[in-house]
Amino acid sequence: MTTLNLISKATGNEVNYLDLTRITIEKNSDLFKIDTIDNEQVLLLTGNIYDQEIDDFTGKKKDDAYGKVILFGDRLSDYSMTVDMKFAGFHDENSPTGGWFGFALRAQDVENYEVVWFMPGGGGEFNKVAYVPVAHGIVPWWTEAYEKQEKGNVALPINDWFTARIDLQGDEFSVYVNNQFVFKKKITYYLSSGKPGIYVGTATDVAVRRIKIYKIKKE
Repeated sequence: MTTLNLISKATGNEVNYLDLTRITIEKNSDLFKIDTIDNEQVLLLTGNIYDQEIDDFTGKKKDDAYGKVILFGDRLSDYSMTVDMKFAGFHDENSPTGGWFGFALRAQDVENYEVVWFMPGGGGEFNKVAYVPVAHGIVPWWTEAYEKQEKGNVALPINDWFTARIDLQGDEFSVYVNNQFVFKKKITYYLSSGKPGIYVGTATDVAVRRIKIYKIKKE
């Protein structure tokens, strides 16, 4: 049995979501901005234009191989993270509803982490949620391991908010969307701790709000 110890502050039964202006943030892009919309703090990444420059190491376009990441606070071992996410646009005229974004898990820094991403419009009917480990900043979505993995099938709105949650404990994590279980998987790089964060993929714009992070402790 586990208990959840709130890192985001709470008063009584009211949860105050993570205040991004009062915690340590590590990021690899200045496109991440904190704004206030409808009296709520919102993390935005917009203007994520597609960079078609070829990367010497992978031989692929740079924006096809690397993502944008923002990390929050201190390193944690086992934790639960809940956020509201909203697809805000995709800078590819051939696929205007494409794009992918989601969680960065147990990040060692902005180049080494694991990702669970969501594809509201670009993943196909049965490929809405996927997992990929990232090393040295390279996001290997072209590998056989990624292609053959069992992906998540869950309804994701293209033009509205949805609530995503990830529970990370030991060498496993579970993913939920709007309280619906999506899948459970084992992580690739068994690192005992790392920072929680948000990942945004190629040419994708996204909005994130209502971030909650809890430590999971065994009794």
